[in-house]
Amino acid sequence: MSGFEIWGDVDRYRSAGEESDEHLWGKVELDRRQEDKRKPWFEGEYQFEKKVADRVPDCFVRGEGLNRWIEFVAGSDQPYRAKTREALRLGFVVHWVFHTDHREQMRDAREALEPELEGPFRFGEYDPLNGLLTVGDPVTFKNYEFRVESMREFEPRSFLGYRRGAAHIARRENSYDLGMFDLAGCQRRIFTDYPQGKYFRAVAPGQAFDTATFGFPTEDGLERLVDDEQVTRLGPVRRRDAEEWTVSR
Repeated sequence: MSGFEIWGDVDRYRSAGEESDEHLWGKVELDRRQEDKRKPWFEGEYQFEKKVADRVPDCFVRGEGLNRWIEFVAGSDQPYRAKTREALRLGFVVHWVFHTDHREQMRDAREALEPELEGPFRFGEYDPLNGLLTVGDPVTFKNYEFRVESMREFEPRSFLGYRRGAAHIARRENSYDLGMFDLAGCQRRIFTDYPQGKYFRAVAPGQAFDTATFGFPTEDGLERLVDDEQVTRLGPVRRRDAEEWTVSR
């Protein structure tokens, strides 16, 4: 493309497939802002085109207290809602950043996410010709209502990266820690003993794991709450490496 230049060693920013200069520029510029400490930049380790579970974010930032997932969009359609929910489940906040020449994608993303987004929200924008880069507001559990839509939310085998162990789901006495949920107005951390999701245990905030009743809620009871739209995910699946990958609500 004419009108702007991408210089330096940029191989580490490239995706495996074909990639436009407009898309590549966003990642390169984001990294240079971090090196120069020019906004927008974040404290933490930047990694580009590295696999997280079974997805490959354009960039993720492993930070102290907060991990960020950053996606640049320059004309190609994206599974905005599915990818946002996957990233939140894995413990990231999500930034969607759009090339200013492709506002139709921004409209598509807003249409996909806005039913669950709460309050004013700004997407990020970038323009290589004018050196513009903003990352906008992150999607987090504070501003996104993560309604549970099926029992797959309680099946570890259905989680992104489970089959090859890349999801790193934490265990407590051999039970999978699925994260914190709102069950018809009650906050509970849900555990299950089987990859297919069976024999659940609901632990209240501050309650000892050993004192929670095994087999409560029942699978049928939990499914009825899901069918009645009474279950909301409040935080990510707990990871085995949670001390290293600190996550934030």
